Amino acid sequence: MRLTVHCLSRLPEQHRHHAELILQGRSLPTQGKLYLTTFNDRAVALAWRRDENIDFIAVRDITRRRGIGRELLHQLKLEAKAAGLARLDCDPAQAPEGERESLAAFLHSQGFRPREAVLSCCLYE
Repeated sequence: MRLTVHCLSRLPEQHRHHAELILQGRSLPTQGKLYLTTFNDRAVALAWRRDENIDFIAVRDITRRRGIGRELLHQLKLEAKAAGLARLDCDPAQAPEGERESLAAFLHSQGFRPREAVLSCCLYE
């Protein structure tokens, strides 16, 4: 099976259990676009975006360092660009305390740079 990124309005019930493992106690958004990444029909990553803000992005801990986050972020960038946005912003503080540094390093490796209190990526470079 292949890795697939889905843009959804709500989380399918079949993916709720694995999504809860990714969310680590956070609630799903009530606004914005929800992105679910699946592999072998299991949820392996989640993100949601409101306008140019990535409010949440996480890969399930047992599936990290396999390119899943990179593919999810690539899809977020493509859809934001198609929506006419010039940049995406993400605040690493949205991650659990022990994962903020690694999220910031990941975002930096994907072209995000410091801008005010967030990391920002220009979509037209």
